[in-house]
Amino acid sequence: MKQSIKGALLSALVFPGLGQLILGSIRIGLAFIALTAAGLSVIIYRIAKQVSSAMDKILSAMEEGALDMDSIICLSRQSLNTAGSWIETACLILIVCCWTISLVHAYLYGKKMDRMKKSD
Repeated sequence: MKQSIKGALLSALVFPGLGQLILGSIRIGLAFIALTAAGLSVIIYRIAKQVSSAMDKILSAMEEGALDMDSIICLSRQSLNTAGSWIETACLILIVCCWTISLVHAYLYGKKMDRMKKSD
């Protein structure tokens, strides 16, 4: 398999930056991995925080008295219906940019390696 295709597939389908690592561009690969992991971590943390808040509301309502399923659904929707903040949006944009740039970079870097290999 050509290096360009191998690098592009790894960066596109597995994780941004993995193609660069396999092709030998360690610093750039680690940068893509770190940026993507940071963005994913922030999004996961914020989601976990919202879920925890919803669970706290449901549990406190259960302590006050019996809840039916409709009340539980209503409480969970109230907690989770907060509009997406700019932080989640920025992290999502960062992840998409890292994924796209990583894919293109891995392909072009692999192409360069393929040309160098061909000329040898």
